Amino acid sequence: MPPFHTPWRLLPMPTPRWPLPLTAGFRLFFPLAAIATLAIMLRTVAILHGGDAPAGNPFTWHGHEMLFGYVAAAVAGFVLTAIPNWTGTQPVSGLPLALLFLLWLTARIGLWSGDPAGWAIAADIAFLPAAALVASRPLWSQGKARQWLPVGVVIALGLANALWHLGPVINAPALPSRALTFTTLLIATLIAVIGGRIIPAFTRNRLRTWGTTAEPRAMDLRDGLAVAASVLVALAELALPQTVAWLALAAGVLHAVRLYGWRGLRTWRDPLLFILHIGYGWLALGYLIFGFGMLSAGWSDTWALHGLLTGAIGTMTLAVMTRATFGHTGRPLQAGIVMTTAFVAIQGAIILRLLGPVVGPHAWHIAGVLWSTAFLLFLLRCGPMFLRPRINA
Repeated sequence: MPPFHTPWRLLPMPTPRWPLPLTAGFRLFFPLAAIATLAIMLRTVAILHGGDAPAGNPFTWHGHEMLFGYVAAAVAGFVLTAIPNWTGTQPVSGLPLALLFLLWLTARIGLWSGDPAGWAIAADIAFLPAAALVASRPLWSQGKARQWLPVGVVIALGLANALWHLGPVINAPALPSRALTFTTLLIATLIAVIGGRIIPAFTRNRLRTWGTTAEPRAMDLRDGLAVAASVLVALAELALPQTVAWLALAAGVLHAVRLYGWRGLRTWRDPLLFILHIGYGWLALGYLIFGFGMLSAGWSDTWALHGLLTGAIGTMTLAVMTRATFGHTGRPLQAGIVMTTAFVAIQGAIILRLLGPVVGPHAWHIAGVLWSTAFLLFLLRCGPMFLRPRINA
């Protein structure tokens, strides 16, 4: 039969060509995360110097946007990229990514305006559950419990965001702050889950290339106890707040024991790997600071949380975004001078942020500059990679 008689329904449908940022979760949401944290820092500085503040408590707004603007974008980029990699399926691309981006952007526009409308709040609450739903599609047919756990934590983060928005509605002024603490502890739990999956594996591979006989400890009961402790700390923040400090101290010890078995000190020659161990070290230390801070008079809960907020979450998001970007764009897994400088800068920011109550407000200002420097360097180094095809494709 001549070609022009071929029924239309048998003709191949053209595949839409999406822009590169819409072909993989990391290409879209990793740069958005970096841009978001830089913008939040600039807006916060403007507020502190008399600029217009969003409706409500500007410091609560700062905490919300850091967690649900910056960190949420980084988490979405990770799960949308990692789960297809774990399951051997194609990465999420095209229309689902575009719709997720619209949800995220709509929420940011509304929440930065000062008096967010209902549509902006709805978009903000919907973003993380929608990202979890899109990312989990490959798991419905082949996922195991271990692969579902990160998805469950992301959904729980969405529920925590709903609690933050619920506070003003039900006239519960303390609820937004409690929701942010709960969110921080949930993200710490996600770091415990993901860190336990990737750090020992990456370390084992690197040590073998160096011909080192020592390897990270195999997974055992200690790993389960550490993750369970993180889950309990987060749940206790909602149900049994009087036990949180002691559970946090126990979690800090368990995570330190877990980290010790991963042979992190042997990886110092590889900054791209060593920074993951440093980030997990901040997870253990952050729980200890949080626990001791809650038990000690004179230290605010906000300060006590920053071992986890800036230390564990800041370091791990920057480290994981960098490594995933290099790996998924076909670049060598080498930090180079730019990203090594970024890793050093963010460590300086963490230390100065924690020393702020002792050193004074100038330490916080310098910490903000160092934090911004780290993510600006990330954008300078990795930004072109997001806009170019994989080099070994």
